[in-house]
Amino acid sequence: MGLAYEIFLLGRRSFLRWARVPGNWLGTLFFPFLQLFIFSQLFKDIIQLPGFEESSYLAYLAPGQIVFAVFLGVSWIGINLLMDYHSGYLDKLRVTPINRLSILFGEMVPLFFTCALMGGVILVTSLVLGARLVTGIPGAIGILVLSGLFAVAWAGTSFVPALLTKNEQAAGTLSLLFFPLAFMSTAFVPVERMPDWLQVVNDWNPISYVIEAERGLMSTGFDAGQVTRALIAIAILFVVTQAATIWAFRRLTTA
Repeated sequence: MGLAYEIFLLGRRSFLRWARVPGNWLGTLFFPFLQLFIFSQLFKDIIQLPGFEESSYLAYLAPGQIVFAVFLGVSWIGINLLMDYHSGYLDKLRVTPINRLSILFGEMVPLFFTCALMGGVILVTSLVLGARLVTGIPGAIGILVLSGLFAVAWAGTSFVPALLTKNEQAAGTLSLLFFPLAFMSTAFVPVERMPDWLQVVNDWNPISYVIEAERGLMSTGFDAGQVTRALIAIAILFVVTQAATIWAFRRLTTA
């Protein structure tokens, strides 16, 4: 209970610090909004090619843009921790009788809700533009939960560069190096329309598993296999990235 209370207090502070800056919401949602609106119109006839099961490209594109919103939402979390480090606030936390892990989890727990909320904004926008959600409210909840879980699992890609470099600019640049994985996923075209080498990449790309599970919930119905594969991919990603994050955090705080 003590750890949970510490995470709650630190998480509330982290969320309010981010949410009170309107530019954070605008900057995170602008790029996915832009892609959702422009690409759905620019490439709307691509849906006629073999491999597409959806009736509109908007419905195909929306789950991928939800994941893009998660990407951008995650990118700031490591920099927030660096700001606490440089301001001395992190040192103040370290001398208090709290669990060190609560400092990290205090950043990740609000990230779950923030990214789920941003995913909901993109989802509602796609519905307003004409997409359909065949699974209704349960499916929408499933999409938001998957988005939040993926955000927590992906958080290490922002934490590790920040903790190792101790530099905001370098951390932001290094976190962007992971964006090609998103563009190489099934966010824009099905795997059948990709070159052979990209198909191999997608066999190991956790982003594609999350997108396909959300796409199924949105367009085709509940598929336990797709959701299970997405959860397994998220779990593996979480173990790998958080192990690296804990190592980098201990390295920073014991230096």
